[in-house]
Amino acid sequence: MKKAIAYMARNSVAANLLMLLILFLGLLNVSKIPQEVFQEASLDAVEIRADYRGASPEEVEDGVVRRIEEAIDGVDDIDQISSVASENVGVVTVNLELGADVDKALNDIKSNVDRINTFPAEVERPIVRELTNRRNVLQIAIYGNADEHTLKALAEQVKDELTALDEISFVRLIGVRDYEISIEVSKDALAAYGLRLSDVATAVRRGSLELPGGSLETRSEEILVRSKGQNYTARDFEEIIVLATPAGATVRLADLATVTDGFQDDDIIARFGGQPAVLVAISRTGDERVLDIAEATEEYLTGFRASVPDGISVDTWRNEHAYLKSRLNLLIKNGVVGFILVTLALVLSMNLHLALWTSLGLLVSFIGSFTVMALLGVSIDMTSLFAFIVAIGIVVDDAIVIGENIFREQERGVPPLRAAVEGATRLCAPVTFAVFTTIAAFSPMLFVPGSMGKLMQSIPTVAITVLLFSLIESLFILPAHLSHMKKNANPGRVMQRLQWIQSAITQALERFIHGPLDRILRLTTQRYALVLIGSVALIGLSLAFVRGGLIQFIFIPEIEGEVVTARIEMPLGTPAERTQQIAELLEAKGHETAAELQANLPENHPPLVTNTMTLVGDQPSLGLNPMAADQHKIIQSHLGEVSFELVNAEIRKLPALEFEEAWREKVGEIPGVNSLVFQAALLSLGSSIRAELSAPTAQALAQATTHFREELTNIAGTSNIDDDQDRGKREVQLELLPESRPLGLTFEDMALQVRNAFFGAEALRIQRGRDDVRVMVRLPEDERNTPADLQRLRIRTPAGAEIPLSEVAEARFGTGPSTIHRRDRRRVVTVTADVNEEQNTLGAVINRLESEVVPAIQTDIPGFRVSFEGEQRQQADAVNSLTRGFVIALFVMYALLAIPFRSYIQPFIILAVIPFGFIGALIGHIVMGLNLSMLSLFGIVALSGIVINDSLVLIHYINERRREGVPMEEAIWEGGKARFRPILLTSVTTFLGVLPLILERSTQAQFLIPMAVSLGVGVLFATIILMMLVPALMMLHHRLDSLFRRGYVDQPAQQSVDRVSGFREF
Repeated sequence: MKKAIAYMARNSVAANLLMLLILFLGLLNVSKIPQEVFQEASLDAVEIRADYRGASPEEVEDGVVRRIEEAIDGVDDIDQISSVASENVGVVTVNLELGADVDKALNDIKSNVDRINTFPAEVERPIVRELTNRRNVLQIAIYGNADEHTLKALAEQVKDELTALDEISFVRLIGVRDYEISIEVSKDALAAYGLRLSDVATAVRRGSLELPGGSLETRSEEILVRSKGQNYTARDFEEIIVLATPAGATVRLADLATVTDGFQDDDIIARFGGQPAVLVAISRTGDERVLDIAEATEEYLTGFRASVPDGISVDTWRNEHAYLKSRLNLLIKNGVVGFILVTLALVLSMNLHLALWTSLGLLVSFIGSFTVMALLGVSIDMTSLFAFIVAIGIVVDDAIVIGENIFREQERGVPPLRAAVEGATRLCAPVTFAVFTTIAAFSPMLFVPGSMGKLMQSIPTVAITVLLFSLIESLFILPAHLSHMKKNANPGRVMQRLQWIQSAITQALERFIHGPLDRILRLTTQRYALVLIGSVALIGLSLAFVRGGLIQFIFIPEIEGEVVTARIEMPLGTPAERTQQIAELLEAKGHETAAELQANLPENHPPLVTNTMTLVGDQPSLGLNPMAADQHKIIQSHLGEVSFELVNAEIRKLPALEFEEAWREKVGEIPGVNSLVFQAALLSLGSSIRAELSAPTAQALAQATTHFREELTNIAGTSNIDDDQDRGKREVQLELLPESRPLGLTFEDMALQVRNAFFGAEALRIQRGRDDVRVMVRLPEDERNTPADLQRLRIRTPAGAEIPLSEVAEARFGTGPSTIHRRDRRRVVTVTADVNEEQNTLGAVINRLESEVVPAIQTDIPGFRVSFEGEQRQQADAVNSLTRGFVIALFVMYALLAIPFRSYIQPFIILAVIPFGFIGALIGHIVMGLNLSMLSLFGIVALSGIVINDSLVLIHYINERRREGVPMEEAIWEGGKARFRPILLTSVTTFLGVLPLILERSTQAQFLIPMAVSLGVGVLFATIILMMLVPALMMLHHRLDSLFRRGYVDQPAQQSVDRVSGFREF
């Protein structure tokens, strides 16, 4: 290692070529790095979805969900199976174990599902896919006073033309229904012609097809034979012959049925700005870049807007590009300011050339990391940019230590080249081990499970990459640059002024070092027991602050977005028209809220609301969470949402959360609404509380759910309390009477005729362009709407007789569940709630539920069980993983220190400083009025590597002086004074690197500030403490070592030191 460093220091050409290679590869790969707001990642989950059209939730549970659960039960690496059985569809979600091979699990699950041969005949082929957190880049709203056909045709035109662009590959439509050809035959027509609906469906199927007929082989060519009779439009289907007589008379489909080329009977309504609308959602896939997609889309829309018909408008909605651009600009601004502050600190405290070369090393490290980011698929997003900001002050540490040592050698009169070689080789070992201990400190963040770990994984990846490039630059490039550094004999006026400032700072620093610092070091070596007692007391006091609730812990702070959404859930079975009325009421109240808030803003403030969007039948905002899965939609008429898009946050003077609160208060309680949830946060890991309840019986479960919700309501700070249990829809349950058996009628005959009449018989499917269109045969709408219509339905027997349904079947009214939720093959009810962290904490609420509420319910309902999922489970998993990882990291750091020091004790002295970084972080959070969060813990973990480096540099120098025979007290005094300058400089640069972010008042940066505070304030406090604690512990170690070796006091100091410490040749 030392020979390589010396060679590079002497060979400037090799060093410069290495630097240019790093820069070239980095700049070459920067264009390949994806751009997004948050990192797209696999959620380590697999979804199986099977459509069972016309089936109730219980039928879906029995016919689909249970069979899938049984089929995949033996697949390896399954952590949890969650299932939802709803009307028409069953969805099974398989969560995999941490570290599982997702592709292998996906293939195994798909193979097992494909082998199921007991599904009911009407069940569609199950779709098995991996779940990811794919996000929309932006959405295009096409809206105006036009019919659904026109809007959908325009949307499909936009979709086709956008996907033809090189920058875009994935586009989908939102707020539209699928096409369907409906053939409605009245009961009178069926009776007149002696037909059943299944007969009509069969005639339609046989009269519309294309069939290859082989080929004719002549001497000169081969001619294909095809039977072409496929119908595609309503007019085509009307010409199908349903009946024909021997005399030649025919009955065409148009003679007995009404054929409509329309849409499926789904209850979905979309309104943009109060007008009918269709949304075109554009997503990023693979290595596509958000900014490129947005630019291509805006360029396309410029031409498309000029071609749309009058009365139709086109606008963008949920523009993630604008959000990403503003956030990137915010973080880049803070990063640039931090870089300038760090460079300024270096220039004012070091030689100008040394400071500039050190700062250049920072740029080399950053640009070099672009190559690794491109190879690993790490994107440029909010978290990776934050990692660069964190790294600004960290990665210059090794360059500062080596550069300052080289400069010190030159100040002693050593020639520049020799000073560069000796200065770099002397510290290569401690600097290398210091970097690897910092890497070990960041490593636990790589293995945090769940969505939080996925979201933040780019922070340690970027930081570790930059640290490695910084080490390469410091050891193999920087010495070559400093080997040519000479004093300027004739400095200009600016340089003279700068040198005067540097001299003043140096003199002030020297006065402090030889004055207060000298006295502190002497006091700590003479009264080391007092220092140690005070340190332990400080740790105890800090723990008391946390346990006493002076500072609270929250899992993750909210990230405010620019769209405020109200999600509605009405009682199941509510018509879409009634849900739309409530949505319109919410929209009106939202506009009133906006007008009132606008009145309190400055006159020149732009309009607070830019656009509004209302959807009935769907809630797409649930899939916009950065770590939410891109799940398939399930259309339900009792669901809806209203969204208000606010003006850009950079010019808005009002937080989105304030608009949310004012809107909620304006709306108040709405009678007949099951659930109304308001949300303004961009990043949310779902409801704070997600409790899954189970009990021996359905009645006991319903009773326990009611009791649990009541108790939860009485806890301060809880809101948006909801559960997924409701009365369900009323249903008519049919049972075949014994009297029908002599007629030859089976239950299957009766059930199929009822299904065909009311749901419809699927005659066939046709591929019309990009659309898969169903052709359905059923009764007219006015003959299948009421229970009386069911009673009047006539069932045809095998003999051809028609008998009223009431004579062959008994009809009973009942209530079935609207949705059935299952967890690991048992039914559960999920209760969700949010916690206002200003009034209470999640931990306190969970503790009360577990200690008081749950035992009370278990007393009344034996067998009642609760499993807390959601944020609290992710919090527990993340904290436990981070704790385990940090313990392992501590052992790795201990080993990295013990091996070169050849000591079992001195690594503990270095590691003992880590808790004081935590104390500094606590102080910073208290001063800034922040709660501790997972991001705070990330900062504390990263901080541990920095304080270890400072301690290592100090102890390394003390050991060097001890090997030279200097007494321990003097070695500590000299080491503290000699290494105070680089220690102070590394701590100050770390603090200055994150200072702009700490002082940032923009709401968009608030969620990152806790980590910056932990790192910046923690390193300053830990630096102060380590200058007293490390000398005190070294003295304690020396005294105890002397006590145990009392019989060997005459041995030379050199020998005793060699036994316990010292870096050797590296």
